Amino acid sequence: MLFKDEHEHSLLPKCFLMAAIIITSLIAGTLMFMDESSLPYWLKPYAINGNFARQVLLMFCMLFYGSRLFITVFVYLKRKMAWSEILLVSGLMCFVIFVLVKVGGNSDQPVGVLDYFSTLLYLVGSWMNTYSEYTRYIWKKQDKNKGRLYTKGLFKYSMHINYFGDVVLFTGFALITHRLSLLFIPSIMALNFIFIIIPRLDDYLAKKYSEEFKEYAGRTKKFIPGIY
Repeated sequence: MLFKDEHEHSLLPKCFLMAAIIITSLIAGTLMFMDESSLPYWLKPYAINGNFARQVLLMFCMLFYGSRLFITVFVYLKRKMAWSEILLVSGLMCFVIFVLVKVGGNSDQPVGVLDYFSTLLYLVGSWMNTYSEYTRYIWKKQDKNKGRLYTKGLFKYSMHINYFGDVVLFTGFALITHRLSLLFIPSIMALNFIFIIIPRLDDYLAKKYSEEFKEYAGRTKKFIPGIY
């Protein structure tokens, strides 16, 4: 992921990303809710048969994520998105979403307390990501704030609270599957943010905002509010 002062719509790459997410959601929904006998023969081996309530919950998480991603990509995200980035993100996110739904949807465990807690994590993480992006978007639209660094709202508590929100929501998503091994997904996501994406973004912001960024970085946690 490259951070440059290139504010282009990148409409076609963004449409490709959303199309990939929509197709993945349709396939997963078909495998969960269509009667196995009605599936095409080549899809029958991949049929998802588990607790119906859990499947509904997973479907909600998948569709809700897709809706949020649509708003983020087409409304809040102003920078250029290259095809190389889009192809990588599309492949990874479609794989992650499908694996979570496939594994979780095959679980026979009834929905219980762990799932309520997991759903709360998912919703809190979604709120942190979307609300932080929204407040920054509104602030940036004001002429008086052009060329300034946004440090208010949830960004007072973490320089990259939107990324932290992603990790929280996918932790909740993974827990809903009842497979603790799938916690490797938010774990790898967190490592990617901490060691790859955030350092690159910080370098870009330091060059763009200079002393304003230096002062902000000196008083604000980088990723996890109150911790790191």
